[in-house]
Amino acid sequence: MKGLRKTRGEITPLHRGFTGHPARSGDGGRGATGVAGQLVFGVEPVRELLAAGHPVETLYVSYKAKHRFAAEMNDAREAGGKIVVIDDGAMRRLCGPEARHQGLAAVCREFQYAQLDTVIASAADPLLVIDGVTDPRNLGAIMRSAEGAGVRAMVLARDRTAEVSATAIKASAGARAHLTIARCGNVAGTLETLKEHGYWVGGLAPGGGCSLYDLDVNRRLALVLGGEQHGLRPLVARSCDFLVAIPMYGKVASLNVAVAAAVALFEIARRRAVSTRVGDARRAAQGER
Repeated sequence: MKGLRKTRGEITPLHRGFTGHPARSGDGGRGATGVAGQLVFGVEPVRELLAAGHPVETLYVSYKAKHRFAAEMNDAREAGGKIVVIDDGAMRRLCGPEARHQGLAAVCREFQYAQLDTVIASAADPLLVIDGVTDPRNLGAIMRSAEGAGVRAMVLARDRTAEVSATAIKASAGARAHLTIARCGNVAGTLETLKEHGYWVGGLAPGGGCSLYDLDVNRRLALVLGGEQHGLRPLVARSCDFLVAIPMYGKVASLNVAVAAAVALFEIARRRAVSTRVGDARRAAQGER
C-alpha cells in the first residue's frame, strides 16, 4: 500500500530502542520504553481516539491486519499522524506480551488533565470524584460505565489514585476520549469547593445512611468513590453531605468499586430520565386543559 512504512522482523528505525514494557499505573502515562507519548492499544480504544479527534502521533498496524484497518490508517494519516506497519513480534514487544492489542496500537500525546477550575465551572452533573482507586483496570472500568451513564467529567485525587495510563485507557474501551478529567491534591478541600458551587456531595459507602433508591437526584450531584480495600477515607467521608449505600440482598457486604459506580450512576440516570418523562407528561396534560 503506497505511503506505508513497512517493517518485517524489526521496528522502524525511528522507534528502535523500546523494550516492550507496557505502560503501568504511576508511569506518568508513558507508553513503551523509548516511545515518547502515551501508548494506547486495542481496536475500540484506538478507534475512539481517532473518532474523538485526539492527536495520534503514530499508528502501529500489524502487517497481517493492515487491510482490515485501512480506514483507521486513513483517519490517522489525514490527521497528520505517521503510519507504521510491523509484524506480530514487534507488536508484542511494543505493547507487552500479555497485551490484547488486536493488531492495532497508537502513540498519542501524553494525557493532559483538565484544570480543576474548568471542570467545576462546567457544572457537569453528575460529577464523579475518585479518591484511592489504585487499580488502573478498575479506573478504566469506572470511566467506561461513567461515560455510558452520561457522566462528562471526573476528578481524580493526585495521591493514592491510579493515573490515566495505557492500561486504564484500554479498560475504558475508548470512553476516556469522551471524558474531561482533572486532578486535585486536597480531596476534602475540593469537596468543600464543589459545595460552594452548588453541588451536593454524596459518598458511595456500604452502610451509608441514604439508600441509593432514596437519593434525591433532582439536584446537582458530585459522587465520591473511595479505594478498593478501605473505601472512603474518614476525612473525605466527613466532607460529604451524605453517604449513599447500595442495598445488598445476598451474603456479601459490598461490591467491587467499579461495579458499585456503574450501579449508582445508571440508577441516577434512570431516575432522572423518569423524572423528565413525568414532568413532560404533566406539562402536556396541563396544556390540553
